[in-house]
Amino acid sequence: MEFPVITKHITIDKMVRISGEGNIHSNEEVARQKGLGGIIVQGGQLCGYLNEMMIKAFGAGYVRGGEISVSFIKRVRPGETVLTHGALTGRSIVGDVEHLDCEVWLENGSGEKVTVGTAKASRPVSKQAR
Repeated sequence: MEFPVITKHITIDKMVRISGEGNIHSNEEVARQKGLGGIIVQGGQLCGYLNEMMIKAFGAGYVRGGEISVSFIKRVRPGETVLTHGALTGRSIVGDVEHLDCEVWLENGSGEKVTVGTAKASRPVSKQAR
């Protein structure tokens, strides 16, 4: 199964729209005072990109009852680009529903993983899946 690779360029404008002003996600001084060395992208923004990939891959089978759990392993800063990735790691069939287990991650422009996790989706059983 192919997962859509979605490319997102991180801008301060996007970060402010998502996180608001005056915090570690939008204000350099506040982020430096907290010891972060500058503003960082909010985890919810990064997880949102993986959610977008899962919706494109599974549609309603992810929106209605899908799950995602991620860890943020490398800071992402404005000006960087991240790419979504996914891999099917398992599946089971219960009745007419195929349950899918996935590994999901974001990579930066250097190919380093910055966010990693797992996700679950479902879809009607296809003739191919049986």
